[in-house]
Amino acid sequence: MTNTFIVEKKGQEIVFDSLFSDVNDAKKYLLESLSNNSFAMSLVSRKKLTDKQIAWMHYLATENVKETDQNQESDRGEYYDLVTKMYSASGACGKLQVRLPGITLSTVNRGPNVGCVYIYENKVYVGKITHSGVLKGNVSEDVKNLLEDANDNLLQLAKIYGHETGNCSICGRTLSDPLSVQMGIGPICAKRFG
Repeated sequence: MTNTFIVEKKGQEIVFDSLFSDVNDAKKYLLESLSNNSFAMSLVSRKKLTDKQIAWMHYLATENVKETDQNQESDRGEYYDLVTKMYSASGACGKLQVRLPGITLSTVNRGPNVGCVYIYENKVYVGKITHSGVLKGNVSEDVKNLLEDANDNLLQLAKIYGHETGNCSICGRTLSDPLSVQMGIGPICAKRFG
């Protein structure tokens, strides 16, 4: 079965590929996400659907998914990539600290700030990055510059810290293996970053 449909909207044919495998998936999505759309609900409530109605259900659901994705992207702050990297590396436990030259970043795995990254300067909390990548708090220009660098080069900055201090920038343990000292990060912690 093909997922390409055609609907006619304001006198123009729109050919599109549905993001849903079948009409039941599209119907379920419409019930969950567009329950305030009377046209969508009129389609969902029908016992028998024509091919045109099925196409419209797919169209409404697919367009809503695309619109939601665009809105989420436009709501992303400048540090969204950094938050994503931190939580990807945190693994199943959801907890990760990364020591960088001058600051420490920490994921949050409990409470109302789950999904945020806390920022510490000299072991003192100075702010957070929200789950959407927006910086909140009173941080210095130096910290902002470090965050911008970390947004693009988190692992490289972590390795610099480890190389300079002799401690793993992730777990804080003393690096003893010559290769780990040179790399600035222990082999187990390095695996967390892929």
